Amino acid sequence: MGYEILDPRDFLNGEPFSEKGFLERASAHDWGSHRDRQVLVRGCDSIIIPPWAYMLMAARLAPYAKTIRFGNEHENILVNRRPGTTERVKTTDE
Repeated sequence: MGYEILDPRDFLNGEPFSEKGFLERASAHDWGSHRDRQVLVRGCDSIIIPPWAYMLMAARLAPYAKTIRFGNEHENILVNRRPGTTERVKTTDE
């Protein structure tokens, strides 16, 4: 698949979700390290992450990542694609 995975739980350091902690860690993250990458923002099912946290991650990634997908390694949706970027989409026939 070739996606770089970014998990919102990485911004929690094993703690329960707190807005302040999440925002501090997101601000300290080097978003530029995802430049020209296809990034998968992993959806969490074991803890509650508010929707705005995923939107913040996508907004911070948008200037850098070629593509941003949301979901898991098997089922995901395209959230953003940099203009002029092509992405090969795997079909069910392959």
